[in-house]
Amino acid sequence: MMNLKSYLELKVDDQEYLSAFTITGSNIQFSGTVYIDEDSRSLADFANSLIDFPKYEKKLFFEMGHKDSRFSYFSISLYPTQSLSHIGVQITMVTDAHFRDEDQCKIQFEIVVEPSAIDEFRKALLQISRKGSGNAILYGKDNRI
Repeated sequence: MMNLKSYLELKVDDQEYLSAFTITGSNIQFSGTVYIDEDSRSLADFANSLIDFPKYEKKLFFEMGHKDSRFSYFSISLYPTQSLSHIGVQITMVTDAHFRDEDQCKIQFEIVVEPSAIDEFRKALLQISRKGSGNAILYGKDNRI
């Protein structure tokens, strides 16, 4: 994404059996991209869990792929920060290890978002889950919607 500071973007292309996810994110200092083939139906459950977040100061967690394996992995953890007007988002991305374990790239970073950005992201995720394709962007607080 050009001209974005901190963000998370999920692009989904509908395939015959699984959806092809391209997940890109940055917090200015770190950025990464991971590709995962996964069922997009789980996005609806995740999107519904974002309704009224961070109500009751709970934490949310969502993952795709295979953690601690040679395959791609993505996770997102959302939690309230010290200020109720900001939400912390920890993003983990791991690429496939094609030939050797050392080929696998791993990154973990945090972005801070505003509740309105969570609402827009949730709406886009629901649209993807209905259509089977599309994109959703979670903008960091340093990007104005």
